[in-house]
Amino acid sequence: MRQTTRHLIIGLMMIGVACAGRPACADDVDGETVQHVRSSNASIVVLMGLANQQSKTFRGLIETINASQGIVYVEKGQCGRGVRACLVSVTTGGGHRFVRVHVNTGEVDWDLMGSIGHELRHAIEILSNRTVTSTAGLHHFYLHTVSTGGFLKPFETDAAVETGAAVRAEVQKCRRR
Repeated sequence: MRQTTRHLIIGLMMIGVACAGRPACADDVDGETVQHVRSSNASIVVLMGLANQQSKTFRGLIETINASQGIVYVEKGQCGRGVRACLVSVTTGGGHRFVRVHVNTGEVDWDLMGSIGHELRHAIEILSNRTVTSTAGLHHFYLHTVSTGGFLKPFETDAAVETGAAVRAEVQKCRRR
């Protein structure tokens, strides 16, 4: 437990160092804290902080999740089939729904920011449907309700693909300045 706390503190300190003296690129950055989107991995915390600073789309995802009864955990993990990030589970407790996302942290940071944004859009899709309260419900939701990916990508939606692309583009544009 101490190690997790230390990682979070280090991550928050790294966000402060990374943001100090670096102009924000997205409009209307207000410094709002990320409350409902969390990670125990310091590098993921830093990346999410930078994405929140550099991408208006990412910031909108965070605001939407913060306004929900959902808590999203973004953690380092493997997804299989060469996928960079995936939504792996949904559980409930204490009046909240908990969504777990795994990401492969071994990629370029702007691309990982886009992958996280993509999965946060999926989390919003789940949190917007109150009937999805379990991982089995998550699978049913995508297989029978909203998937636009067809047989080859049964858990995909156009909104998530577009969101990931928008976050990547905004972060890259910011970095070119």
